[in-house]
Amino acid sequence: MEIVRFSALARHYGANDVFSDLSGVLRTGDKIGLVGPNGAGKSSLVRLIAGVDLPDGGTLARAREQRLGYLAQDAAENGAQTLAATFAEALARGVAQEWEMRATLNHFDFAESELSRPLREFSGGQRTRALLARTLLEQPDWLVLDEPTNHLDLDTVRWLETYITRDPRACLIVSHDRYFLETVATQIWELDSGTLSLYEVTPGRAYSSYLEERERRRKQQRRDYELALTERKRQQAVIDELRTHGSHNYSHVRSREKALAKLDAPAAPESERRSIGVSLSAARRATRGSAVEVNGVSKAYGQPLFTNVSAHFARGDRVVIVGPNGSGKSTFLRILSGDLVPDAGSVRYGTGLTTAAYAQSSVDDLPPGVTACEAVMAMGVTDRDARGLLGRLNLGGDSGDKLVEAFSGGERRRIMLARLMAQRADCLFLDEPTNDLDIASREALEDVLAAYDGALFVISHDRYLLKRLGERVVAIRDGAAIVFHGDYEKYERLQHELHGNPEALRPDQPTKPGSLERRATHEAKLDAGRRKRALADAERRVADLDVERATLEAQFAQTDLYDDPQAVVELNRDLERNRREGAGALAEWERLEATIGVDPEAQDVRD
Repeated sequence: MEIVRFSALARHYGANDVFSDLSGVLRTGDKIGLVGPNGAGKSSLVRLIAGVDLPDGGTLARAREQRLGYLAQDAAENGAQTLAATFAEALARGVAQEWEMRATLNHFDFAESELSRPLREFSGGQRTRALLARTLLEQPDWLVLDEPTNHLDLDTVRWLETYITRDPRACLIVSHDRYFLETVATQIWELDSGTLSLYEVTPGRAYSSYLEERERRRKQQRRDYELALTERKRQQAVIDELRTHGSHNYSHVRSREKALAKLDAPAAPESERRSIGVSLSAARRATRGSAVEVNGVSKAYGQPLFTNVSAHFARGDRVVIVGPNGSGKSTFLRILSGDLVPDAGSVRYGTGLTTAAYAQSSVDDLPPGVTACEAVMAMGVTDRDARGLLGRLNLGGDSGDKLVEAFSGGERRRIMLARLMAQRADCLFLDEPTNDLDIASREALEDVLAAYDGALFVISHDRYLLKRLGERVVAIRDGAAIVFHGDYEKYERLQHELHGNPEALRPDQPTKPGSLERRATHEAKLDAGRRKRALADAERRVADLDVERATLEAQFAQTDLYDDPQAVVELNRDLERNRREGAGALAEWERLEATIGVDPEAQDVRD
């Protein structure tokens, strides 16, 4: 059943056209994620669909007798006076019962004693939860949610993901949370430069499949553009040839010119984000050697944050540190980096290990009164290298000569990233590196970090980044730090099972003590066989490449080889390829070998 259909939809503010020819359909059961750069008009579109604003052109039809539940992006700033008044709006519609309101209070972690509390006294996350709860309590037939995860803690976001995924109602969602869209969306609408593009996606990996399909479309557009240009050049060449040789068949020449003029000019390819064309390099190649060893570390501020934590991290490990706000993630990272002394225990680094850190407050650590170029040069590089690093981070030209105070928050973070790259550290400690960055900048930063070959420790609320980078997980919660045996994707799946159940009393209902540890150990045991098989495959790969290299080197001893210079060139090329593949295969074998033979009941966990 069609819930909403719109065609040739237009919206403008004064002389500024936001969009002018949008068409789309929302049907029962659709979970549509609306994405696009800031300022593209996403909120303007959902306000038209929700009936808050009227279009400046086009048609928009909604199904009759289908009640809408709409959560606006700024709803948390314009709510009712008290929490009770917020829920009363839903009860006044006569849909929900009193007991449902009480259950919803518990569900969203509110106490009945807070009903008379003014909404302005709640935090941004609490206000968002209250208005989201009211929207669901109204029991609408379809939903429009504009940035519903803003200010929500991760446990509530996980609960909402599961709720929307299982809910049969249609839902249109605007969100910058890529992992949220990855989980819930069945279709992606991309609004950019006044154009709405629709993408059918794979459930469960919606955002990833959207990126793949978008890249496929862009490649096809580039091919079509190049073919169209080639055809125009070919036809123009034919006309020029006829004129050059003095063709007297003027009507034939003129006919060709008219035909060429009638051809539509080929559409130029869509603009694409400029990736950060730079790589982070460690001072030495990643090996199985030790990077950071933690022995019996504890820290408390009044209440314990974590106690007696022991773990070993190798060079090349990619570790993500996760947990609720205030659980001690940044404290643990500062202890790892040597910036903070633990109450008990010790941290030891591998021999000759060099480190660099990026804190949430790093932009405040930029030296005042210096230019961007000078700030990067302070890390020990030349003026030319500093400008090169800044240029690759899209801060080229005269930007290097501007004082650091003149840059925006996002631009200053790029300067800090340039300083980080200039240090060529073997181990990086990053605390919320994507703050103040839009999706395109986050994707570019991910590309850089994914190619880094040193040890990496990251704190981030961006679960899509964590999924891409996180090969090991340190989870801090309720006074304990646990090293999870598995990558972030496995950890997130476990968290959905523990905290994402929509039938649970509340989204952040605590789990039984030890349950996460037992589940983590179970996951490790299940994964041990796969790791051993992977190690055997890697060992065979190394052996095969060794045999191939010996064969290639033996061919250089054949005297008749040098009668054919081209054969020498090709043999050299094959040998270089073999050496590259051999180095990669050996590094993979070393990485896998380091994870084998350790008892999952005892490895890297707190006592």
